[in-house]
Amino acid sequence: MADEDEVNVTDLVDGLDFLGSDDTPSITNNYQENAGSDGSIFTTASINKNIFNANFSLHFSDWYDLKLAKHDIYRLFIQKKLMRLRSDAEPAKVSFARATPFDIKPFQDGAHDATFSIPFENPSGYKFSLLRSDSLYTRDEAGWQRGMNLPNGEDLIYRHTVPQFKIFNASDIPIDPYYQRHDLKIIVKFKGNSLQLVNKTNGTSWKYNKSSNGSDLIVLDGINTTLNGTPASANTDYGNLILEKGWNDIVATGATTVDITFSFPFIYIG
Repeated sequence: MADEDEVNVTDLVDGLDFLGSDDTPSITNNYQENAGSDGSIFTTASINKNIFNANFSLHFSDWYDLKLAKHDIYRLFIQKKLMRLRSDAEPAKVSFARATPFDIKPFQDGAHDATFSIPFENPSGYKFSLLRSDSLYTRDEAGWQRGMNLPNGEDLIYRHTVPQFKIFNASDIPIDPYYQRHDLKIIVKFKGNSLQLVNKTNGTSWKYNKSSNGSDLIVLDGINTTLNGTPASANTDYGNLILEKGWNDIVATGATTVDITFSFPFIYIG
């Protein structure tokens, strides 16, 4: 499950081998039609739920062995909750998906082998980095791979104690916690009468209007603010920050000292 320890399914079922997976992103473009006018006017686009197939082979000794293996496989994959899935082809990217119905049967009568595919529904339509940004900056070997849009030779730092700094969004898309409900947590401690964060790259901002002595833990989780775990959006201007792809220039004003962490998964299309 998405909130449980990760397991290697081929270690749990004797004779099961993973053969790879295939997936295709899904996008819907919307247009406005104007009577009497040629063509259509583009309005919006959205990434949709997609389906990807995980392919397996299964070797078994007899019919009874097959029945036991099928039970173990169905028990693992036919679940109501989202499962966090990743493969050795993309070890630093994960999908959150649910299995749909699938069958397992020998490739011919009397055979001791079967090949089958499990179709998974991915409701977000995205893949995500295995680790969040504030873990990735340590360059943990398990959290990095080619194809993640990460710059070469540059340190990626997501915790800052100075009023001006840069945040790198390695995603394929902007991180938008309001309109797209993307996961973005900004964890703050500050000393001063107030604190405003402005992303100079796109003009988005958030302001905490109350004073803090530097020990309070203030978290902007998407569009909701908490103070030491208690709802505190009323203490803000109800703003939020959007992170553009690549580098974002962030400025903090109104405080004498700051300790600011940006925590989010990178988002990938396919």
